[in-house]
Amino acid sequence: MFLTRLPVGRFSSGDMQVLAVSARYFPLVGLIVALIMSAALVASAQVLPVAVAVAIALCIGVLVTGAFHEDGLADLADSAGAFGIDRKLEIMRDSRVGTYGSLGLILLVLLRFVVILELAKVSLLVAVGALVVAHASSRWSSVYLMARVDYARPEAANRVVAEGINNGSLMQATLCWGIVAVVPAMLVSSWILLCLLVAWLGTSVCARYFQSTFMGITGDCLGAGNVFVELLCLMFVLGYVIR
Repeated sequence: MFLTRLPVGRFSSGDMQVLAVSARYFPLVGLIVALIMSAALVASAQVLPVAVAVAIALCIGVLVTGAFHEDGLADLADSAGAFGIDRKLEIMRDSRVGTYGSLGLILLVLLRFVVILELAKVSLLVAVGALVVAHASSRWSSVYLMARVDYARPEAANRVVAEGINNGSLMQATLCWGIVAVVPAMLVSSWILLCLLVAWLGTSVCARYFQSTFMGITGDCLGAGNVFVELLCLMFVLGYVIR
């Protein structure tokens, strides 16, 4: 319910404590999103040019997630033009998208399209494996950030969720992440597990940046970190397979 637009019916809950407990399964949600995108990619590639198939898969991904994480990237990019923590946080609360945010989204979609297209040209199986690991890793990054970095806004409702996630939650999410990543690794090649290290390094960089820039994290930081780690993993796989 929280990370996607997929209907969950009576299983949904608006309780912040329930959401905090569910964080251990965030990598599994990433797997589900990746499999839906992969199904669209593989099916479309059977009857359409691969570039069109990739575009369709990206559209499906946006429909499934509701552009949840991309919204965070746009807000974070807009805040880059301001000075001072308070002003940056104020801009991130603004629902309007500025020049930096627009450019950030354009560049993100462009990079996603090009990288996934090149992966698909190598092999649809490689593209599917990369999507699975990238999306599982990116959702894990949110749990890591909430467990290791303080929340920047004391009045935010999401602070309750972040405070409910501790090292135990992170360990459970990491175990889920590892299990989810093993499947594509066995289907494609065991080297894809190196993406886990890349994801951890990328998440650590995000943690340091958010701490130094905002003195903590916000929901927008989690979204921006998510798409950063996702793209980092996709580019790592591409660089490895074409080297």
